[in-house]
Amino acid sequence: MRAPAAAVTLALSLAFAASASAATTQGGEMHTVKADGGSLDVVGASFGQRSRELEIVYRSVDAITPKLLDEAKGGQICTVFDQASLAARAVCVVRRDGKWQIRSRGERVEGSVSQPRNTELRLRFEPAAAKLRVGLADVYVTATAAGCSDQPAASSVLATPCEHRVPRAGTYPARVWDVKITGCRRHGAGQVSSGPSGKRIALTYDDGPSTYTPAFLRELRTLGVPATFFMIGQQVAANGSLVRSMLRDGNMVANHSWNHANLGGGGAGASAQLRDTNAAIRNATGFTPCLFRPPYGSTGADLVSRANAQGMTSVLWSVDPLDWRGPGTGSIVSTVLGQIRGGGIILSHDGGGPRSQTLAAMPQIVHTLKRRGYKFVTLTDLLGYSERIKLVR
Repeated sequence: MRAPAAAVTLALSLAFAASASAATTQGGEMHTVKADGGSLDVVGASFGQRSRELEIVYRSVDAITPKLLDEAKGGQICTVFDQASLAARAVCVVRRDGKWQIRSRGERVEGSVSQPRNTELRLRFEPAAAKLRVGLADVYVTATAAGCSDQPAASSVLATPCEHRVPRAGTYPARVWDVKITGCRRHGAGQVSSGPSGKRIALTYDDGPSTYTPAFLRELRTLGVPATFFMIGQQVAANGSLVRSMLRDGNMVANHSWNHANLGGGGAGASAQLRDTNAAIRNATGFTPCLFRPPYGSTGADLVSRANAQGMTSVLWSVDPLDWRGPGTGSIVSTVLGQIRGGGIILSHDGGGPRSQTLAAMPQIVHTLKRRGYKFVTLTDLLGYSERIKLVR
């Protein structure tokens, strides 16, 4: 893709490992160029990935001020990603409505903009938020100072003193890394039935994977919310690709015993059930769960201790619509809406029997609770657990 007319391209620093790495950062080396002068003389930029987020840093000779990047007057600094079979996409930082914003093709990109010093801007955002995909990209950066076209020309190389282009032509090779989740780090109470109070809640589904699970995943994608799936270990191996797709979609995978046995008494048999289920999930996905839900909610001190010893928190619930009984979609919806509170954990089922009522209830529950100001998160997010991840090609 050609640079826009009267735009400036900055040097982009790129540093990549030669092969897949277990590190949670890639790239980020700052590359610098000779100063050109002018009102927005950016002399360095870096591109990297930290965990799930791309991180781009711009560095200028003088302060990067809100006035210079006033969107209403054409101010912007953009990184342009040109990926095979996709139209090139510019991800830009501008000043709009009194705030720094990341934007692409006229839409706001969720992320953060910080200014560690007045000569630098740092952008962080997830690739999917900017509709970027995993893989190689030809990359360059453009920058235009607000009101640039109103200023007189002052260089035979550059159109105006507020414009810069580095490199003068061409692109740099880059990569958007795939994020592979390998586990999570539990902390705090050994057993929970809700999360911290607030406007965050978690959908959870037990007894899968089943023939109903793909429809649940499709509905979650449509609604744009994640869920946590507590899985029966003996059902995992035959559904490996399905379980992997859960994690790719941003859902969480958890342990619900090997064969739905009552483990409330604890003992060595319970430890084996938990261990074998974790092994099945890990073999299918490379992910080791840090959450366990006891079948039937039957639990005790010994079982909690054994789950903790395997790096898992035992999770009960605060909302139970008894969907496993098939009470009707309306009953499931009304029970959830009546019982929900901030930090709530909603118990439902995607396996263990016919689940069409539970599936039909999902959009009604999600839309209503979103209108009430609730945000849906995975259980690990609700409990504040950090992820274990690695970046791979």
